[in-house]
Amino acid sequence: PPSAPKKTRDRVKNTYKPGTLRKLYGPNEYPYVLDAKQAGNIGRFFNHSCSPNMFVQNVFVDSHDLRFPWIAYFASRDIPAGSELTWNYGYSINSVPGKVLFCQCGSPNCVIRLL
Repeated sequence: PPSAPKKTRDRVKNTYKPGTLRKLYGPNEYPYVLDAKQAGNIGRFFNHSCSPNMFVQNVFVDSHDLRFPWIAYFASRDIPAGSELTWNYGYSINSVPGKVLFCQCGSPNCVIRLL
């Protein structure tokens, strides 16, 4: 995005393949990219699974204003120590025209395709 610092624009330009995000946005629109590669909250360590051991819930902290929920993760079953923490990303097949994303979770309930 033009308003981002030059250092950030250069990093994004060198990290993401040209044209991959542009297909989702018009010529005068700019995507907002959260790059959790270097920093982020605990959620960046959670992966997708078609048989997840966690679920996501909106919660309200300090306010009950529906515009400002926090996202919380809860265990949907007992999770042994050292297990991978997973949740269902909730993607819809064909929700992004021309984009196909195959699932690689390996779950017996795997839907094979996320997008």
